[in-house]
Amino acid sequence: MRQFTFSYILLLSIAFVLPLFAEEHLKLPNVLLILADDIGYGDFSCYNPQGHIRTLELDRLAATGIRFTNAHSPAALCSPTRYAILTGNYPWRGRNPDGTWTYVGPTQFLPGQKTIGHFLQQAGYRTAMFGKAGIGTTYERMISADVPDFNSKLSEGPIQWGFDYSYIIPRGHQIGPYVYYENNILVGEPSKITMLEQEDHWGRTKGFGIADWDSSAIGQTLTEKATAFIDKHLKQNRIEGKERPFLIHFCSDGAHAPYTPPQTLFGHQLAGATGMSARTDMVLEIDILLRQFVKILKERNLYNNTVIIVTSDNGGLTLNDRKHFGHDAVGGLRGQKGSVWEGGHRVPLIIHWGDDTDAGSVIKPGTVTRQLVGLHDIVATLSEIAGIEPGEDQSLDSVSLLPVLLGKQDETIPIRDNLLIQSQYGYDTLPLGIPKEFQDKPFREYADFLTQKAHNEGFEGIGHAVITNRWKLILGLKDQPEFLVDLNEDLYERTNQISDTTQQQRINEYLSIYQTIRKSKRSIPPLRVTSP
Repeated sequence: MRQFTFSYILLLSIAFVLPLFAEEHLKLPNVLLILADDIGYGDFSCYNPQGHIRTLELDRLAATGIRFTNAHSPAALCSPTRYAILTGNYPWRGRNPDGTWTYVGPTQFLPGQKTIGHFLQQAGYRTAMFGKAGIGTTYERMISADVPDFNSKLSEGPIQWGFDYSYIIPRGHQIGPYVYYENNILVGEPSKITMLEQEDHWGRTKGFGIADWDSSAIGQTLTEKATAFIDKHLKQNRIEGKERPFLIHFCSDGAHAPYTPPQTLFGHQLAGATGMSARTDMVLEIDILLRQFVKILKERNLYNNTVIIVTSDNGGLTLNDRKHFGHDAVGGLRGQKGSVWEGGHRVPLIIHWGDDTDAGSVIKPGTVTRQLVGLHDIVATLSEIAGIEPGEDQSLDSVSLLPVLLGKQDETIPIRDNLLIQSQYGYDTLPLGIPKEFQDKPFREYADFLTQKAHNEGFEGIGHAVITNRWKLILGLKDQPEFLVDLNEDLYERTNQISDTTQQQRINEYLSIYQTIRKSKRSIPPLRVTSP
């Protein structure tokens, strides 16, 4: 696969893309990475014109940047994807194949594994993380094996993950502890933490938290903290006489349960605004937050040289929105969050860099690409933009998308040859009929049963898929081929070609790709850049 050096790409940008703004864009760009939660391929109107949520700011960003139509989360679930987006590694290269869900340690990172925060710090960036972490934290002191001493700091948290400033929720607003941590220190009085009871089915679960925890205020709180970080960053630049860039990794609460949209958000009506459900209102929250960030960046003269990335940690949930309102969160794709079908992992990905004009934009406005990409490719992409090589033992599965962003990659030439996807534990194609003994029980119990059966035979109990720019092979919980589909002809995965005798060579080839990558120390050659 051809690698473009940073200096060569920069010269091309100056010569052909930025004749009027060359001096400004010689500076390293700021980065705003907005990671939404449970947003499906069909939730944003620029991806699904038949949907019923009008995401006008996201549509505008896509129209003035690049929209990826074949982007995938490396897992159909949040925790493993969040680790991959930070490290550039497939999820199973971390501590647990299915991610780390606890908050009392250890984290998903294995010793020595670095993040995009570390890489961009090396390039002089100030780095910040906001919102849901979802990759585990560790406390300096514990009261018992599963109860932390909330008076103690986090010994493994954003500071150790390469972020100069952070304001996080350890596991998200759906599960305890319902607290914020600022720079690894609890926000508020530890003595005021109590056990909060479970709410309704789509509400929060039982767990420790601050008594007055208000999940409807999260979006505004995090955005205000991010704004304060930007202002402090600019002030520090003035004091130091330097123009250091920033990285903001912003992990939104929308649109994950509990679905608690505020009445208004930055002056915009939110609760009830979509006329459908609280979940669809939480999708709209992403659009409002993006509009607020764009406003902030423009007011501070940062917009033109900030790379804005908007995506989601996994596919969407259709719930009753499709049945009652005709809004399809997955845009007609098969499956949804958790599954290895396209609806579980094909996600929106929009990237913007420029002043919205052809002459003043690094990314040509209105670009749409069908290139196959994974969200963990963000790590190599930002590293190359910053001129940093992560190293032989880091960013093991990440491809730089910079040639695609700059329009230098022909659409007929894949930027990556293949991609591995994983499902939630116990989720693959699944048999058509659920055994009688599980029919009246929550599906999770059946999935746990299937997982345990796989574990008993030495398998992880996770479904996987091998995808190229055309074909997809789904592997079951015991790594056995179960479903083969030509995505160019059958994007909605209706016809299984696994029994077609003419496809046996392809099945064996894709199974070999999967096995080779799973046994490898890295699946992508190390990123090579040459500093200008």
